[in-house]
Amino acid sequence: MPLNLDSFVSIPVSNELYAEFSRRFPGGVSSALEQIVQDFLDRTAADFVTHEPRTQGVYWDALFLPEGSRIRTKHYGEIKVAEVVADKIIWKEESYPSMSQLARAMRGGTSNNAWKVLEIKRPSDPKWQLAVLLRR
Repeated sequence: MPLNLDSFVSIPVSNELYAEFSRRFPGGVSSALEQIVQDFLDRTAADFVTHEPRTQGVYWDALFLPEGSRIRTKHYGEIKVAEVVADKIIWKEESYPSMSQLARAMRGGTSNNAWKVLEIKRPSDPKWQLAVLLRR
């Protein structure tokens, strides 16, 4: 059976390290390294919890807000909260095409700098953050 080189990768190691390793394991450097790496992966599996990447969300300039992100503002003492659902910004069951239009609607039709009046809490964020601080 011919060797399939497409199923291997090359990992650079120093000549000295390779020479010492092959001196200690003359019968199979590759198989010994595979066993060591597999053992490491088995021992550390619980350290790396993988999650499905969120592909739904909206971009606000370069800032990505994944699905489940919440957007809030305070207007005349009332806190109003919108949410990113799939690829839409939803507030009071209405969809808004931009954060500027959302801020205008949430703040009584007044003109505002959305970056300065909206706070964001993405699903991974522990607390609300002013949008302008996330912009940087």
